[in-house]
Amino acid sequence: MKLLYTLLLSCSLFSAFGQQNATISGKVSAPSGQALEAVNIKIVELNQYLNSNKDGLFKVQLSNIGNAILTFEFSYIGYQKLTRQVKPTANGFDFGTLVMQELNLSLATIDINAKRSYEGSSNSSLLISRDIIERTPALSLSDLLNQIPNRKVTPPSLQNVQNLTLRSTFAPTTNNRGAFEMNNAFGVAIIVDGNAISNNMNMQSFNPGMLGVSNSYLSSGNSYGLSGTSTTSYSGDFAFGGTDLRQIPADNIESIEVISGVAPAKYGDLSDGALIVERQAGKAPAYLRMQLRDNATSYGYSQGFKLSPKAGALNVGLNYVNSFADNRDKIKAYRRINASTMYTNTFGKEQRLKNTLSIDYGQNLDGIKRDPDDISKTVTKFNSWNFSVANRSFYRLNTNFLKSVSLNLRYAEGHQVSYKEQYRNDPYAIISDATTTGIHEGSYVPGIYTAQSLIDGRPINASAKLDFNADFKIGNTTHFLGFGMSYDYGANKGLGQVLDPTRPRAQTSITPTSLTSNRSERYYDFALAIPQQNVGLYVEDVFKLNLFKRELNVRGGLRYDIQNALPSFSPRINANYSLSDNLRIGLAYGLAFKSPSLAQRYPGPVYNEIPLVNAYNGKVAESTYLVYVNRYDPTASNIKSSKSQTFEFTSQLKLKDYRISLAVFSKQSRDGISTVAQREYITLPSYTVTPVPNQKPIITQTGTKNYSFTYSTFNNDLRSDNDGIELIANTPQISALATSFNLTAGIFRTKYRTNSPRQSSFTDEGTSRPDYAIIGIYEPTNRTSYLSNASLSSSTHIPKISLIVSFIADFSLLQKTVQSPTAGIPLGYLTRDGRYITVTNPDPSNLDYGHLIKPSSEINENNVPKIIPNFHLSLAKEIRKRFRFAFNVYNVFNYQPYYISTTNNYTFPNSAPTFGAEISLKL
Repeated sequence: MKLLYTLLLSCSLFSAFGQQNATISGKVSAPSGQALEAVNIKIVELNQYLNSNKDGLFKVQLSNIGNAILTFEFSYIGYQKLTRQVKPTANGFDFGTLVMQELNLSLATIDINAKRSYEGSSNSSLLISRDIIERTPALSLSDLLNQIPNRKVTPPSLQNVQNLTLRSTFAPTTNNRGAFEMNNAFGVAIIVDGNAISNNMNMQSFNPGMLGVSNSYLSSGNSYGLSGTSTTSYSGDFAFGGTDLRQIPADNIESIEVISGVAPAKYGDLSDGALIVERQAGKAPAYLRMQLRDNATSYGYSQGFKLSPKAGALNVGLNYVNSFADNRDKIKAYRRINASTMYTNTFGKEQRLKNTLSIDYGQNLDGIKRDPDDISKTVTKFNSWNFSVANRSFYRLNTNFLKSVSLNLRYAEGHQVSYKEQYRNDPYAIISDATTTGIHEGSYVPGIYTAQSLIDGRPINASAKLDFNADFKIGNTTHFLGFGMSYDYGANKGLGQVLDPTRPRAQTSITPTSLTSNRSERYYDFALAIPQQNVGLYVEDVFKLNLFKRELNVRGGLRYDIQNALPSFSPRINANYSLSDNLRIGLAYGLAFKSPSLAQRYPGPVYNEIPLVNAYNGKVAESTYLVYVNRYDPTASNIKSSKSQTFEFTSQLKLKDYRISLAVFSKQSRDGISTVAQREYITLPSYTVTPVPNQKPIITQTGTKNYSFTYSTFNNDLRSDNDGIELIANTPQISALATSFNLTAGIFRTKYRTNSPRQSSFTDEGTSRPDYAIIGIYEPTNRTSYLSNASLSSSTHIPKISLIVSFIADFSLLQKTVQSPTAGIPLGYLTRDGRYITVTNPDPSNLDYGHLIKPSSEINENNVPKIIPNFHLSLAKEIRKRFRFAFNVYNVFNYQPYYISTTNNYTFPNSAPTFGAEISLKL
């Protein structure tokens, strides 16, 4: 704090020299000449906001702005964003009348594709404007992100959890549940209207200490419960990963900025980039939108009302989506309803204070109904609701140093319910509800029952951000300084893991046919988890200067965070330089830290049960069950924040109206959080059983026997090195064809490492061999994955008839994972009685451990051997600038190639064609 105070004092002294005041004014109107009231005007460098009055006029007085160039952004719902730059002088500047064009397909110039721009918050910023959003078929925010380089184009769907990962590649076998994949998604910050949408308080999982983080989710059976399909099991939970983007509707989004590289210092609690979403607020006509797809329907309504000249504007939005995994058999369904309202007003004679109040509610119904053909009568539900209220206040100052101050406050709470019931049919079940370590007597219960599992979470989150913007001058250079602080509080007040030990689920039950050691479950109250508190401070300087008569732009900052009482420093810098009028290059470097989640810090105790005696004769009063119960209570003190270090080179080349953008990056991720299996060995008594008529049997200890059991603990076990190249190329419209072209491509290489050895369990098929291996111990993970995708699109835009036709050719160029040559060779193994035997000279024919040795073809079986293309088509037509019809087809040619994996499995990488139509109406 002393350093920050000294910096601010020095800046104030510099500001005393060369003071200069200027008045910037202008008028905003529609093409008809009608004045536009309440246009949102942002001065980017100063983070200042103002609005036009009822006559479309605006005026702002600036003090001590030096010789800087300021960027003014004009936005108004339903109109194309307008950007103007000005270099204020002592005489001020009048923009005159600025005409904003109504956003429709009759405009001669509209944004066709996402753009890489140095005008964003980072050298790696990818900007997606409202022009693109209105033309993109989307059921959620995730569907708007297909233009990210090296991302495969996928059709809109809501049937799987949608986490966003950036600049990494993953082995395709993980099904979005791999530890590295979840860490990457968890490290991507989702910022909506200046507030982070945190997943830190999500605890929706069974105890990960039992089966590891990737297998701890409540999930359906195979085939989604649908008879005759090959769909794998499904889970709608997403603890330990990123926010599920299915929850965020796309209808009222104004703009999106994707930061894949080094984020500004103002953004904390991230390690792998940021997704910045700004929503619409202010006066707007009614907008109705209906989308019909082969597996979903979506309805949206939004409108902005100007209440009165002094009462401000109210914006409301409603969205409903209903989708099915298979319309022919509507068992697996996802439904979502969202409602939002935003109230915006300005206060004061010069409208210096702007306040926006947002209230949002969303409900998600996700699950699988009972299938009449399923003998287990399984029902699975992943339902939730969430509510948030946020307030953004901006105050525009007129001092020589401070230019604005803003305060963001947000409170959010939700209720998450994961529920599964399944019919069980066994001769009887053996249970224990003991919660202490030791030998206990268990119970016998009927084996015919309905097993019920409930995970009840109630996450709450409160956050506050205070930001200041200032400027000062050193020599001929004006510096725009941003600094501030943030505070986040989070907890989970849910009922927790609600489990009935008398009716265990199949994965944790001990039955007469499986009388072996097992990990068992007990009730765990989430309220026992200590609330999480994070504090952050940052300072950032943005300036431009002439170097060799060319412009150098610098954004450099430092962030200090205290995450769960652990401090961290994050220096970050983005710099770009104009080598010529047509070529600009950039360099970026940054550190970033991501706090562990509440579920990672407080997963709850782990129970292991080892049956010692099962003397059951069909009568409970004459039977005895003895079981050893081990309780392990993990501690959170050893878990650190995960971190990343990023180096990036970027360049942008303009040749007339042709644009080429290139990014080369290297990102080292360290201290990734995952579960590590631990094995314990114990010697327990062995017994003989003597039956006694009409009484409990006599149990006599005869000796001892060795046992082993496992449990998993969270640790900073993961590290990866991510390198890659991203390319975006745009052409101008070819007049004769009325068509422009866009190319996006990329190639990533990721090296994955773990610190701990791997374990793999095998079926005991060597009962007559005392040294038979049932658990293999392998070297730590050491693999390298490659991923390359390219997309070539053409957009034919004919403004005179308000028509646009887009065709996309999507190519999967490379998808390959290479394991270490010794990845399938065990270092040693464990026998059934817990003995560890080292393997010195591996012999595949050895009868004790030969089955542990995996050939390289098996561990690399998911490599794609050839280039896989796919093709998509969409068109949109407007009538009188109010009614729009759009139609799109993914995999328009029904091209479904296949290849045979090294294990002789047929793989079909392209899905069947999926169709969609959308009708929108502006009133």
